[in-house]
Formats: sequence, C-alpha cells, structure tokens
Amino acid sequence: MNDKITRKAEQKTFRYNRISKNSKIFECDEIFHMKPTILSNSISTISSKQPICVQSNVPTSPLKILEAQYLQNFSNFRRHFYHINHQKIKSSPQDYPSIDVTDIRLASINECVQKDFMKRLNENTSYFLDLVYHGTKLDNIKSILRYGFLIPNQAHPSNREAPIIVSANGRAFGSGIYSSYSAVFSLSYVNATNTLLVCAAIPKHDSIGKIERSYANILVLSHESQIIPLFLIDFKYLDTFHTNYSCFKEVTQSKRYKRNEIKEIVIISRKYLRKVLNYINDEVRKNNRYQMRPFEFFN
Repeated sequence: MNDKITRKAEQKTFRYNRISKNSKIFECDEIFHMKPTILSNSISTISSKQPICVQSNVPTSPLKILEAQYLQNFSNFRRHFYHINHQKIKSSPQDYPSIDVTDIRLASINECVQKDFMKRLNENTSYFLDLVYHGTKLDNIKSILRYGFLIPNQAHPSNREAPIIVSANGRAFGSGIYSSYSAVFSLSYVNATNTLLVCAAIPKHDSIGKIERSYANILVLSHESQIIPLFLIDFKYLDTFHTNYSCFKEVTQSKRYKRNEIKEIVIISRKYLRKVLNYINDEVRKNNRYQMRPFEFFN
C-alpha cells in the first residue's frame, strides 16, 4: 500500500484579490483621482509604555523649482502636493504601533490664509516645500483652519480678528510655529481627538541651502505665512492602551449642505386656498370698518 498522503491543492489568491482586500481609498484619493494604496494594518503587541524609535524624516533632496502652473491658485498647488506626497502621508502614521488610518480629508482653510501662503510661495520658488505634521487638541483645529497657525504671545500681522494665543508646550527652540517631519512624533501632542494635521511648510534656507531652525524631527517657523494645513488624517488605535476619541468634524459644512438641499414642493388645493383668501379679505374689511379715525377739536 502507498503510505503517501496526497494533500489537497490549496487555492491560490490572485494578485488583484490581495489588493482589493487591503487597499484603501480615502476622500482625497477620490477628489484627486488617485489609485488605492495597500496599507498594512497588523495589530502590534508592543506595549505603549515602551519607547518608540522615531527616525528622522528631514528631507535631503537637492534644489527644486516649483512649476508656474502650480503657483496659479491654491487648488492646483494642493493637488500637486498630494500627488507627490500621498504615499508618504498614508504610510507615515503606520510606523506607530497599532494604528489604522481611516481617512485623509481636505482641510477647509480660510481664503485669507490661502492668499497669504500663496503670496509667500510665489516669492520663494527656488526650494520645494516640506511635508510636516502638527498634532494639537480638538479645539485648536477649528482656530487653525480659520486663522492659520499663530505664533504664541504675538498679534497676527494682517488679521486683527485672530486671537493672541499662549504657548502650551513650551519654547525649547525659541518663539515660532512648531511642526514635525515625523507623524509619529506629532501624534504625541494630539489631545482628545483622532485627527492629525498634514501641512506644507516653506522653511528658510541659508546661503549654503541648509534649512534654518531645523532640529532633528522638529521644524520651527518664524512667520505665520510659512506653513498651512492642507489635509486632515483621521485614525484610530487598534490596541487597548490608547483611548479613541472622535475625529474633527466641521459644523459649517453640514449647515451649507442643509441650505443647498432641495425643499419639497407643497401643493395646496384650490378649495382650501380660496377659503384662506376669503378669510384674509374678511379680516381686512373688518379692520377697515372699525378702524379708529382721529378727530380734531377746535376751541
């Protein structure tokens, strides 16, 4: 007798089947018509108390010139910026243990902030912009989208309505706007929200071409128009060591959608409409009949 055991043929998964299971399409992908990206969302068993190794993501690319077509308006610039950096944006939070990116959305930044940023961008086109991240609490996101980033203890140079804020995490590298090249580093500053800001920064360079005020993963900017939030990353924790909060939601957008909704047409029959009109006419006649008339008395 033959002692060999014949194994059943295992069903092979085709390439497109594997992609369809793990690929994700975010809001920005649909708007900019980008292809889905495969993301690894395996749950890590590393404890949150263990230190996380953060590698420096400081760009070392040579001198680049931004083409004129991307400097015409803010929409073209943001589309081009996402086209170049969408892979980095999607994979950057994945370095954090047990995290899953749920969506990448457009940040509805105020038009005044857009104009100030595009003005500075047109004045400095020799270097390509840097991709940076900013983590903050939920209440600050609304203020950033309306007034842009603000320097603590200083009034905004052009917008008088912008509030004067106080530094919340100290000023280890002097006064300015703090951001990070690492999304993992910025996640440590997120408070009571599961939304992270993705920004474009215009750092200042010295005569050699080196970025000024850059300290490992931290980038400090000296002016409000040097940085602007472009996208919002929504995420969730997959372990039990972190608490999941609600993502940032804009109330103004829902109000706009309600205004634009088509109202249902109410049809009133002629019979009831005639009764209403007759009632109004009767009230007008009564008012005209019993109205008070002034009389003049002569001595």
